[in-house]
Amino acid sequence: MTEAILKKLAGHPFNLDGEAVDWVKSTFDGLSLEEKLGQIVLPLCRDLSEESLAILLDRRVGGVHRMPSRSEPELRSSAEFLQSRTAIPLLMTCDIEFSEKSSVAAGTPYPNQMTIAATGDAEQARRMGVVAGREGGYLGFNMSWTPVADLAVNFRSNVVNTRSFGSNVETVTAMTTAYQEGARSAGFATSIKHWPGDGLDDRDQHFATTHNTMSMEQWRASFGKIYADAIAKGVQVVMAGHITLPAYTAELGSAAHSPAHMPATLNFDLTTTLLRQEFGFNGLVVSDATGMVGFNARGARRELVPLCIAAGCDILLFPDDLGEDIQYLREGLENGALTQERLDEAVLRVLALKASIKLHKTGGHAPSEVDRSRFLGTEEHAAWSNSAAEAAITLVKDTQTLLPLDPRRHKRILLTQLDTRMSPSGPLPQLHVADLLRERGFEVTIHRKGEPIDPSAYDIGMYLLAEEGVSAKENLGPRWEDLHGLFPHSMERLWDYVPTVYVSLGTPFLLYHMPECKTFVNGYAAILPVQQVLVKALLGEIPFAGKSPVDVTCGLEEAIV
Repeated sequence: MTEAILKKLAGHPFNLDGEAVDWVKSTFDGLSLEEKLGQIVLPLCRDLSEESLAILLDRRVGGVHRMPSRSEPELRSSAEFLQSRTAIPLLMTCDIEFSEKSSVAAGTPYPNQMTIAATGDAEQARRMGVVAGREGGYLGFNMSWTPVADLAVNFRSNVVNTRSFGSNVETVTAMTTAYQEGARSAGFATSIKHWPGDGLDDRDQHFATTHNTMSMEQWRASFGKIYADAIAKGVQVVMAGHITLPAYTAELGSAAHSPAHMPATLNFDLTTTLLRQEFGFNGLVVSDATGMVGFNARGARRELVPLCIAAGCDILLFPDDLGEDIQYLREGLENGALTQERLDEAVLRVLALKASIKLHKTGGHAPSEVDRSRFLGTEEHAAWSNSAAEAAITLVKDTQTLLPLDPRRHKRILLTQLDTRMSPSGPLPQLHVADLLRERGFEVTIHRKGEPIDPSAYDIGMYLLAEEGVSAKENLGPRWEDLHGLFPHSMERLWDYVPTVYVSLGTPFLLYHMPECKTFVNGYAAILPVQQVLVKALLGEIPFAGKSPVDVTCGLEEAIV
């Protein structure tokens, strides 16, 4: 059985040469059961102390996930500690989604995927992949769980939103492929998520199992095309989501192995029959984070953990309790919930992925510090980031012909923004737009919620909201209460007093909540380069060059007139 699997894994997408195949085989043959079980779990490590890392090494884990928001010394030293003390090089994973929250903190501030989509240029997505591979690689990573290949078709889906390349299948396909090409050229393994496709359900897998409610005809014409193209172009890893596809269960009828309410992470039909057999995916399948409610709500974890591997996932991502989950896998082998054959196949795929990115030769060690200037925070990366921001900034509407702004006509600006900005995991920095406008000669007053507005004191008003799509955040709406105060102040609007421009440096769907707004701009991302470009565009120094990658009207014709 091992020989047959190895022969298969030597081909697309791993493309292993004889030396790599020999390494996979010899490494696999030398593994004990405990070591095999360790290879198919990949924990999230927030504590990068050597004591904490040593515990993971003792479990012989196949990889470790760390946050790219950590400091450069922490990331490089922890990576070297881990890779220098393991016999089998580790998959060192991350989520470099290039938003305000998920960029490489020590590297280049880079806009999110929807910003890239608004440029309409797949080359921008290729550059995005290159930056992820270069900067991540220097910090000791060898794979990012990106890009997001979901479709932003439901404007109420906060977990997709700006994390995606938009709602157009052709655009998402082209951008996803280009991103992968860039990341692989920089030495990264490539991954896409979230199989079988997110963006329809308005809920978040962190809080509930969600559903892809498309018919199979619709699905094959959309998500099916995106994944088929990515598989053909060599994607090595597919992340299965805590997402169901009930239409496929119905299509299979009595031949279905799994109930329709089981998500892809626990559904044999979706992850094995559809992805592996129908779509011919020969790479590695990883579960989405298994601490999410979307996973754990499906039953007892003792049963779900072995079922995840039995259903077709090769890696269990982010075990709740590492020792406990490994014990659940062991019990699954003993009670027949998980077969030895399925375990062995998963281990071989993990090893094949490692060999495909040459970890058996490099040991997974990061580039030398002397090469830092070639990889991290380079002038080229900064120029690419600025180029993407300039090409993406989008004027959705200006029916009052308010723009461009001019300090001679619009000198006094009343700006409304959030007092404090938060991500689900902590505070975000305050925006710099007010200071950038002041530098250009404007007088900017920050409106304090609940305070009366004197129209004679201002020439224009400006709303500035920066709520990017992100996991585990349930409100990306206009936040009227936070901007104007408790009811009835929350019914106030600046445009009732002075001509006003509304700017979203995040979700592009806010016009749904204010179709009467006459001037509306989407910038998609909140990083500083986008803020700088925004000011230039507002002043007419550069054109609004971006094209909306989603339906910003959300189906409301009145939103554009």
